[in-house]
Amino acid sequence: MADSAENDKRKPSRNRVMSVGQSQAEMFTSGMQSLPPADAAAIEFRSKLIRYPTFMKAMQAIERCHLYGRHLVEEPDCLLITGVSGAGKSTLRKSYEAKYPREELEDRTVIRVVEIELPSGPTIKNVAERILTKLGDPYGDRGSAESKTARIVTLFRECRVEIAILDEFQQFIDNSGGKIEYKVADWLKQLINATRVPFVLLGLPHCKRILEVNEQLRRRFLPQATLPPFSIKTKMEAIKFADFLNTLSSQAPFKKASAFIEPAVIPLMFYATHGLIDYLMKLTGGAIRIALEEGRDRIDLDVLRMAFESEIWSATDRERNPFDSAFIPRLLNKTGEPFSGYS
Repeated sequence: MADSAENDKRKPSRNRVMSVGQSQAEMFTSGMQSLPPADAAAIEFRSKLIRYPTFMKAMQAIERCHLYGRHLVEEPDCLLITGVSGAGKSTLRKSYEAKYPREELEDRTVIRVVEIELPSGPTIKNVAERILTKLGDPYGDRGSAESKTARIVTLFRECRVEIAILDEFQQFIDNSGGKIEYKVADWLKQLINATRVPFVLLGLPHCKRILEVNEQLRRRFLPQATLPPFSIKTKMEAIKFADFLNTLSSQAPFKKASAFIEPAVIPLMFYATHGLIDYLMKLTGGAIRIALEEGRDRIDLDVLRMAFESEIWSATDRERNPFDSAFIPRLLNKTGEPFSGYS
């Protein structure tokens, strides 16, 4: 089995792993020197950006929105990307911004991509404040909503902003009563008109309600994309999930392949993470730490069992730990379980 696993580890993958730049890597390495080796290895793994097909598709949708925005000056197309919590939306936002670092010129700072996370309970003033702060305005918290909006329009022009990405768009729906913040949505529409810059909105699936009740905003956000979790419902989906697990195994600091690429364990990895990229990275990072701490030469089932308890669900029991021999295969989405509320 070990020889077969090692061969599987070398299989080509459709996923891509991105490395940090040299200066970033040097800073990262220097900051890791004081950490225990097992923790350093886990953190290094968690810092990797693994670009799997659905992630790349969403990234390409942003790139297309960005490109069209440079040419459709009068009325740029915008984009809505939805996905459940843990599907990788925040990673997508930060990764796209990282492709366009700020440029310090003699007379200005060029900020081609502006990305922010919307606050809970958004108002025109606090959303505008976050945008101004991101643009480097030292007085982002001062002024009326009107003056803040005027400064945003000016700074977008002076900083040569080409695209804006706003995460947590579902915050526009009041959590307590489901009331949509119409004033903020209307303000966003006006801001798009004034800046003539395409906006990308990221949020949970139910944020589409905001567009359904605002016709003009809906017209701007006709292009839409999703970041779905991995699935094993069909053979093709299971193959894609297995391919991703092979990529994770290849990035672990062991010569021997991980147990989670074995056919019998692949479904267990799905049950343990619900196919969500955030949980997959947490579980694998925790397994790397535990395996190194215990001096093991690979991530085996026992390591995965301990990692599930330490990284995903501390209150688990044997029958609900996917890597325990007593596990009864099923989704862990009942009340009180880690994926409660997920379908």
